[in-house]
Amino acid sequence: MTTPVETQPISRVQLRKTAAATVVGNFIEFYDFTVYGTLTALVFGRLFFATEDTTVATFLTLATFGVGFLSRPLGGIVFGHFGDKLGRKPVLVMSLLTMGGATALMGLLPTYHAAGWIGPVLLVCLRFVQGLGIGGEWGGAITLMLENAPEKKRGFFGALVQTGSGLGIILATGMVTVLATALTPEQLDAWGWRIPLLFSLLLVVVGLIIRARIEESPEFHRMQRKSDVSRAPIWETLRRHWAIVLLAIGMYIGIAAFGFTQGVYYVSYLSTTVQVSEAVATTANLVAAAFYVLAIVLGGYLSDKLGRVRTYILGGILLIPAPFIMFAGGATGNTMSIYITMAIVGVMTGVGYGSQAALFFELFPTRVRYTGISLGFQIAAVLGGGITPLLAAVLTESTGSTLGISFYLAGLAVLLILCTLFAPRIVRKEAGR
Repeated sequence: MTTPVETQPISRVQLRKTAAATVVGNFIEFYDFTVYGTLTALVFGRLFFATEDTTVATFLTLATFGVGFLSRPLGGIVFGHFGDKLGRKPVLVMSLLTMGGATALMGLLPTYHAAGWIGPVLLVCLRFVQGLGIGGEWGGAITLMLENAPEKKRGFFGALVQTGSGLGIILATGMVTVLATALTPEQLDAWGWRIPLLFSLLLVVVGLIIRARIEESPEFHRMQRKSDVSRAPIWETLRRHWAIVLLAIGMYIGIAAFGFTQGVYYVSYLSTTVQVSEAVATTANLVAAAFYVLAIVLGGYLSDKLGRVRTYILGGILLIPAPFIMFAGGATGNTMSIYITMAIVGVMTGVGYGSQAALFFELFPTRVRYTGISLGFQIAAVLGGGITPLLAAVLTESTGSTLGISFYLAGLAVLLILCTLFAPRIVRKEAGR
C-alpha cells in the first residue's frame, strides 16, 4: 500500500542530517511527555493538588495529565497547516521551541504550598502549551524524514525516527529513577523534581543546532515549483481524505492507550496499589523501554520485507495479550517478575510502532501529508493516551481489579487490526479519483 511519491536520490550526508534532526525531535517529545507523566505518577499529586484524600489527588493529577492531550489535535492542525503551506523545516523548529520551552518553564513553577492555586493553574496552562507543540512534532518529523528516505527503506528510516520515543522514555525514566533513588522523599519534593524538567532546555538547544543544518524536503520544493501547494490543507484533508483520517485514528488509538497506561498509570499502580518502591516502579518502565527500542527497529525492518500492513497487523495481534501480561507481572509484587514481564511487554508493543511511521506516511498524498498524519495520530493520542490512564484508575478503583482496563486495551488492539485491514482499499479508492 503505497501512495505514489516522486523520489530522487539525496546525498548520504543530508540523509544522515535529516535522520538526526527528526530523531532528536521525537526524542525530546517523548522525553518531555514521559518526564511529566512519571512526575505525575510520583509527586505532582502532593505538590500541586494537596488534599487529604489520596484517591482524589490521583484523579486530579491524571486529569491534568490529560489536558496536554486536548491541545495535541489543535497543534496538529496549526503546525500541519503551516507545514504543508510553508515547508516542513521551519515549522519543526517552532514545534520544538514550543514543547521544550513549556516543559522547561514547568521546572520553575511554585507548588501549591508555596503559592496556592497559582501553581496548579500555571501547570495546567504550560501542559496545554506543551501538548500544542507536541501535536505538530511527530507528523512533521515523519514527513520530512520519509520524503528524503529511499522508498525501499522507508520502514527502516521511519523506525529510526520512532526509536527517539524509546530513547526519550529511557532518559526521562532513568533520570527520575536516579533522583528517586539518590534523594530522600523530602529532597525530591523540595527541588529534585525540577531537575528533569529544566534539563529539557538543554535538549532544545541541541535540537535547534541540529535542525538548523538540515534542508527542506525535496518533495515540498517540487510542489512549490509546480505551484501545487494546498491553500487550505486542513479543509482539503477533511473534505477529500476524511475516511483515511478516521482509519488512522482507529489504527493508532490502541497503541496510544496502552503506551500511556503503561507509562503513567502502571507506575502509579505499582507504587500505590502493589506498594513496591518508586524506584522499582520507574525501573520497570525503563526495562520495557529498552526492549521497546529494539522491537521498533525490528518492526521497521519487517515492514520493508513483509509489507507495512502485514507487520502492523502482527503488532496489533501482539498488543492484545500485552496488558494482561503487564498487570499479572505487576500484581506479584516480585521485582524480578515485574522486570521480566516488562521486557516481554516492551518487545510485544514495539513491533507495531516500528512499522507505523512508514504506514502512516503512505496513507496521505504530499499536499496534505503533514496535516493528515498529524490529525490521525494526535486525535488517537487524545482518545487513547489522554483518557485511558484516568479510565484505568476509575475502573481499577471501582472494581478492585485490572481486568476491566486490560479487556478495554485488548479491544482497542482488535480495532487496530480491523482498521488496518480496511486502509489499503480506501487509499486505492482515493487515489483513483
